[in-house]
Formats: sequence, C-alpha cells, structure tokens
Amino acid sequence: MKTIFKIALIALVGFSFSGCLKDEPITDYTDTSIKPVVLIPNGNFPAVQSVNPIALDFKSTAQTVDLYARVSWSKPLDKDVTVTFVKDPSIIAAYNTKFGTKYEELPAAAYKLPALSVVIPAGQQEVKVPIELFADKIDLAKSNMIAFRLTDASGQTVASNFRQIVFPVLVKNIYEGNYNVTGYFYHPSAPRGISATKYLSTVSGTRSEGQVGDLGGWGFRFDIAASVTGWESAGSTPASPSAGFMTLDNPFGNGTYPGPGGFTSALFANTYDAATKTFKFHYGYAGGSSGQAGYSREIFETWKKL
Repeated sequence: MKTIFKIALIALVGFSFSGCLKDEPITDYTDTSIKPVVLIPNGNFPAVQSVNPIALDFKSTAQTVDLYARVSWSKPLDKDVTVTFVKDPSIIAAYNTKFGTKYEELPAAAYKLPALSVVIPAGQQEVKVPIELFADKIDLAKSNMIAFRLTDASGQTVASNFRQIVFPVLVKNIYEGNYNVTGYFYHPSAPRGISATKYLSTVSGTRSEGQVGDLGGWGFRFDIAASVTGWESAGSTPASPSAGFMTLDNPFGNGTYPGPGGFTSALFANTYDAATKTFKFHYGYAGGSSGQAGYSREIFETWKKL
C-alpha cells in the first residue's frame, strides 16, 4: 500500500525459557560477589507482546535497526569484551508458540548482516550492530520476523534471561495512518452526516484499506495514483459488483438525495491530492441490486491525513 514505504520494526523484546532471574541487570554494586553480566539491553522476557514501533522510511536503499550488547556493571571493564550474536530462527518458532502468531523468518534477500562478533572496547559498556533492511524485498503478504541470540562474551557471564531478541518487521506505505473523515451517507431510511477519525492501513505498495462509511467491520481496498481505482470489498462489505466506486449521482433515485449540498461526483471524483494528503471518495453499495445503478447506499467522503 506507494512510492515510498515505511517499515515499522517493532522491537519486541526477546525471551528465554529457562525462567532464571539470577542474571538480571545489576543494581546492588555494594555486593562484591556480583560479577559483570553481558546482555541485550531490551532482550528481557516481554511483559507485553509488543512495544511502540520504530518507523523507517522505505526506499530501495538500506535502512538500519541496531542490535545492542551491554556490560551490566558499575563501571566499564578494563579489557575488551568480544560478544558474539547468532541469527536464530528457533526463537521465532518459540515466539509463535507462546503468542499464537504466525511469523516467518525474514527472507535472506531482505536484510544484510555485518559481522556478528564485535568488541566492546575496554572503557566502554555498550556496542551496537547495525542490521540493514531492504523494504522492497519484503513480502507484505507475510508476517516477517528476524531473531538473534547472544551466545558468548569472552568468558563473561551472559544473562540467561536477557540474551534473545526478536524484530517483527511491518511495512507501511506512505498513506497509512489516521485521517479526519467528513462527508455524507445517503441512505433510503437513515441518511446521515459523517464525521470521524478513520485509519487507512497498508495492503501493498500502492494499495490500502479503509472503512466504509460509519459501518464497523465493513471495508474497502483500492490502488492509489492520480485517481483511486481497483475497488475491492473487504470484511462485511458486499462483493463487487454490489459495491464499488461511483461516477454517477444518485443513480438509484434515492429520495434523500441531494440532502446537504455540495456532494456530487464532480467534486468527489475518487482522487488523491499528494500536496494536502487528502482523498475524495465517492462510493456505494446495493441494497438488493447489483451494479452502480443499483447502489441505494451512496457515500461521499473527504479523508485528510492527521
């Protein structure tokens, strides 16, 4: 659902199945028996399934997300620590089992890894590994994820419950987001104004999905260029040709039309204005008949991105 995409990389924290908490980050530095621990800072067992996404603009060039390792101690160590990560698809399988999801491993063409063995220099406590991602290589029809495990740290203790991390990868096109929607719903028995906030979601690079009128569970999909085309019903919306975009005004002869003025096909020509990020929609659906002439429900809407 572009020209440009956004990738949303939800840095969900990875998890360990040992249940051991003895390697949690150090807070009591007065206890001399406590030794340094190396960990992935946000790799703890998740209290919730997800956190806020990290959004990157999609383009043909690489975008990055950083994988971190940290020495948890009161001060930096006086020697280098070489930490080693591995990419581990088994974590994805465990995540799916735990949360009932259906993530698949991100295809190899969609990312590029640097060396996964890196040094935390003496006097420093953290190092990052930049992972390059290529949005144009990601299959939007799948739920994608990449996962890593911290396996070694030059003999230092590796936290058993802070050593894994997963990165679910969601791709968003430039149209996705919340819109202020105003307009009018012409209906034989319940005509009404429309004033709402609606969310436009991504289907593909040039395809999006929105809500029909004020009908929860009813949706429509479309392609975006100079005009809006390619109607596809979604959810409970009647399938084409019993629903679709319109170019005729009141072809059904609805007695409540014209109602409030200013709602015509000429003004709502199913277009997108990139400068103002505004859609003008005119669509309808049939109450028993098929085809545009039978659309007894007729909707005019302006969607302006918030």
